[in-house]
Amino acid sequence: MRKLTWLLPVAMILLLVLAATISVSAQDDFEVTNLSISPDSVAVGDYVTITATVTNTKDTEETYSVELKLNGAVKDSQELLLGAGQSDNITFTIAADTPGENLVELGGESKVFTVTGQASFWSIFPSWLWIVIIAIIVVLIILVIVLVAMPSRKKQTGAAIKGRQGQPHAQAATPFPIPSTGSTSPQMGYPPAMPSQTPGAFPAQDQFPAPGPMAAPYPQYARRPIFSVSNLTITPNQVKSGEPVTINAIVSNNGSEAGTYSVVLRINNVVEHITDLILTPGASQSATFTMIKDIGGDYFAEVDGLSGTFIVIPLVPANFSVSNLVIAPERAKQGETISISAMVINNGEVAGNYSLVLKLKGVVETTKEISLEPGESQKVTFDINKNTPGFYNVELEGLTGRFVIEMEWQG
Repeated sequence: MRKLTWLLPVAMILLLVLAATISVSAQDDFEVTNLSISPDSVAVGDYVTITATVTNTKDTEETYSVELKLNGAVKDSQELLLGAGQSDNITFTIAADTPGENLVELGGESKVFTVTGQASFWSIFPSWLWIVIIAIIVVLIILVIVLVAMPSRKKQTGAAIKGRQGQPHAQAATPFPIPSTGSTSPQMGYPPAMPSQTPGAFPAQDQFPAPGPMAAPYPQYARRPIFSVSNLTITPNQVKSGEPVTINAIVSNNGSEAGTYSVVLRINNVVEHITDLILTPGASQSATFTMIKDIGGDYFAEVDGLSGTFIVIPLVPANFSVSNLVIAPERAKQGETISISAMVINNGEVAGNYSLVLKLKGVVETTKEISLEPGESQKVTFDINKNTPGFYNVELEGLTGRFVIEMEWQG
């Protein structure tokens, strides 16, 4: 029994080695080619698109886990289910955060892209912080305008006092002669004597004559429309080049009259669109703009003091791959036609042209040019006739093969 005890750890080690061998073998059944990085030089905070072609070289359908490593660390991963001999394209989009040269590894393929230390001005702070800063600045500007436009209370009071002092008091006419000193008799039509007062004292308030007519009161505010803009939304805030972005805001009329309001959309401080809205008192209406940008980058949108950002990711340029070289027949007689074909795929996101060069024995035999849309594939065939017997080595865009021309014997 003790002799059999040591067999248990040995069996466990053998099982682990067998599992690792099977895993490595499964990974070796897939091939990663055509690794490309676009663009290969960006600023900090910009986005980089990484594409490659994954091919299942096994005779059965398999699942392959593709890991994207950036500077030796796993950045992202995707899983592909491919049939026997099937190829598919895989795309990763990552943010460039580390200045300098960055090493990208994808299934044994590797490439380097450069990140410069100069970030764009708008990437200094996150978008929500820019919105808060701009809102604070707008509020401060409105307060300054209100304070400047409001007349000084002190000046108004001084002007009123000065106006009153400039008006002479109306003196009541005296139709009767003033009686002599000491006379208090109401005879001969004299008015009754004024009540006695202390010498040097001002007369009582009711003894002053009635003041003249008062100035007209300030007119009430005129009826007019008062507009406000709110709820700026940008949907979506990240798109591919050529895809639409919708910018929307709500305009309200808070005044007492109907009116027309011009909504101005600025992109990167440049006026892009202007739309006019007619609103009745208390009504609200959406102002919607649709933008399409072909150039990748960060864009700053502003509608009457409200602002936001959106990102346009550039399209991957046309990227072609050639596979599945077929030579039929591989042995032919003099003068017989031999067909040489291959499959061409455009792995990019932009249409493009591609020239295929066929070489026989290292010498250019013929060329063909094709045009493919993004993701489109096409089979290209060359028909060859040779009268000279012998072996012919075939080269077609990195793919190689050969055929034989047999000599005809005449008896």
